[in-house]
Amino acid sequence: MNIEFAGKGKRRPLIDIPIDKISLDIDNPRLARQRESVNEFDIIKTLYEEYDLEELALSMSENGYFDEEPIIVVPKQVPVIFQGDNKDSIEEIQKKLMELLKNGEIEFVVVEGNRRVSTAKILTNPTLRQKLKIREDSFAKPKSEEVVADISLIPAIVYWDRKEVAPYLGVRHITGMLKWDAYAKAAYIANNIAQEVASGKTINDSIKIIQDQIADRSDVIKKQFLCFKIMKEAEEDLEFDTKRIKNSFSLMTVALNSPAIRAYIGSPSYKEANYLERIIPVDKLEQLRHLLTWIFGDGKNEPILTDSRRITSELAPVLAKKEATEYLVKTNILEEAYERSSGEKDYIIRKVNSASSAIKFSLSYAWKYKQESELQLAVEECLLAIGELKRMMNSND
Repeated sequence: MNIEFAGKGKRRPLIDIPIDKISLDIDNPRLARQRESVNEFDIIKTLYEEYDLEELALSMSENGYFDEEPIIVVPKQVPVIFQGDNKDSIEEIQKKLMELLKNGEIEFVVVEGNRRVSTAKILTNPTLRQKLKIREDSFAKPKSEEVVADISLIPAIVYWDRKEVAPYLGVRHITGMLKWDAYAKAAYIANNIAQEVASGKTINDSIKIIQDQIADRSDVIKKQFLCFKIMKEAEEDLEFDTKRIKNSFSLMTVALNSPAIRAYIGSPSYKEANYLERIIPVDKLEQLRHLLTWIFGDGKNEPILTDSRRITSELAPVLAKKEATEYLVKTNILEEAYERSSGEKDYIIRKVNSASSAIKFSLSYAWKYKQESELQLAVEECLLAIGELKRMMNSND
């Protein structure tokens, strides 16, 4: 069937599908960080451990499945009777789909509603609950057999091709109220651009199509795609372990918003990027490695940033100054590199002023410990250092 857009007069079939005829989606953007998930149990385990299925379970165990919230599915294989230009009404299509289900001749993959389907599968399958090692008190159980029967039959809207669902998913999870995490959005965008390019579109036209689908007026698509491409270049050219990047992908956007950081790694802005070509020049790959290690760590070295705000407030100023950058590369000490970001002269003046303030502070308390040899030795060392500094400052050399 060929339905070009959603809207009035373009209704999709809505049917109730037995839970055992619905498979979870290995291409679910939420699972983009765990692509090693290759079977249904892996997917359910990931969603159970990371996406708070307990809240859904509390509602479903008490109320059953709300028919007002149908999932969206596509057939694993479109039946022959629905291929080509089918002229059947929605009601006729729904009857034929129900007949196919009754005869065991059709199964579906859920493309929107993986959390709900996973929750329903756990609630209706005690063996799955045991396999996931779910404690009795940590995950609700259906209150009655009637609830089990209700959540064993899920209302679903049927699309014939997952490409048809793309505009809805984009609006809902990229610019809408139920946003995916940053990496899920980026992976979804990159995948859809790749699909459009594979169909014969140019990369710029592909980006424009997706922007139009989700009414992207703030260039979210281009920003996320730029970050995704840079991450993939690090993965392929540097063999950089990108797991930590995927877990904190929003930090990529923060970093690439800084002109100083972009200049350090040779990256254009999202407005200037040529997405047909590589983003980071080959001769800047080592700088890219440094940047990603400072922000995310690389498995051997921990990140030097303890707060994402320091990317803008400290790391960017450091990378804007050659001397400060060289110091950071050499030592990995951001605080001291930042002190050098205003230039060597200002750095020295701040250090001398800091020493002077510390000595003045000591005057208020040192008299209590004037007999302590350790303090006397520290004072003598200060006097020697000040004497050397004064002689150097008065020297004509």
